[in-house]
Amino acid sequence: MAAVVVPVGVTGETVESVLRGLPTPDSIFVVTVPGFEDVKRRIIGVLRSAAEALGSRFYEFTVEPGGVDGLVSLYRALLRERPGVVYLVGLTGSRYLFPLLAAVLLQYWRVSGARVLLVHGVEGGGRSLEPLPGFFAPAMRLSAVQRRLLAIVYGSAGRVSGKDLIERYGFTRSVYYVLADLERKGLLVVRRNRIEKTLPGMLVYRLLEASGEAGDGWREGGEGLPEG
Repeated sequence: MAAVVVPVGVTGETVESVLRGLPTPDSIFVVTVPGFEDVKRRIIGVLRSAAEALGSRFYEFTVEPGGVDGLVSLYRALLRERPGVVYLVGLTGSRYLFPLLAAVLLQYWRVSGARVLLVHGVEGGGRSLEPLPGFFAPAMRLSAVQRRLLAIVYGSAGRVSGKDLIERYGFTRSVYYVLADLERKGLLVVRRNRIEKTLPGMLVYRLLEASGEAGDGWREGGEGLPEG
């Protein structure tokens, strides 16, 4: 199951096209704050019609300034629906809403294990899908082994595989558990044993590099991982 969370602002053009390029969602969650009611009603009407055309369940929530009731209602609805993938639209809505929605979805990610992806880009321009938890990874504690893996992956001009990590860099097969944890954090993606880079992962690596904490990624036959 997949869900889309759409914060609604007062610009309709992006909202009307936001579902393009995404898989058909089982549910659409629309979140707004009070104000500019006439404009927002029209935008929400477009999304409601889109949900009907797609056969998606439609939810609408209002978040009062300084209040949390609407956010709690959104969270409870997510727990009932239990989508395995959630897309948060980062191209629309108020600046007030975004950090609040990010907090709600990170909590949902922690308790459900769902993938939470940010629809990231510039309004009217290109867009990409990025793992939302990765943007908050600087606040996560990364082990020396995890930092070294990031240095290897992001210090390489090409792609690195799990096999490369074992044969070139001296890791044991337990490295796959570390890769899975880094993927859960949104710092890389593993596809068919090839490790793909993400924007959050690149950001975290560059921040670690700037502070001298990135790890010695290119030391051949370096520190491995204990088995088990």
